[in-house]
Amino acid sequence: MADYFPNNGTDLVREDTPGDTPGALENLLHSKGRILKTKLEVLTAEILQRLNLREVNLTRIRQDQSSLQEILHGLTRQANYHQREHREKVPLYQRQLELKKELRSQDVDCWKDIVLVMRDFLAIWEAHEQARSRAIFMNHVGTRTQSDL
Repeated sequence: MADYFPNNGTDLVREDTPGDTPGALENLLHSKGRILKTKLEVLTAEILQRLNLREVNLTRIRQDQSSLQEILHGLTRQANYHQREHREKVPLYQRQLELKKELRSQDVDCWKDIVLVMRDFLAIWEAHEQARSRAIFMNHVGTRTQSDL
């Protein structure tokens, strides 16, 4: 039979009879393990998504650099034949430097994002392993008989 009593006046907590405790405890441990595993999967997906985003951004920046290099090459050829001025290339060289800076920024930003997620990942992984160890312990203790004690 279960008795209910208020907990801090807000929640109701169920007090199980001794016969119900092992099953309820086992369910609780397995439930916690499943929740932690799901959290680990979500964090892993976040890390992979951030790495994929970084690769997409790096590819786009490299494409921009390649296009810019072709334009600069064309302008240089035209300037050598006095069809354009060499000074017209200055903004393009500035943009080229900006793209190099953006490449470095992508690496740093990605690292910052991943470090934050990894911190959470490691904390949850530790909790998951502790829950797993407790479940193994409880399963082992649960298989012992009164004469083993």
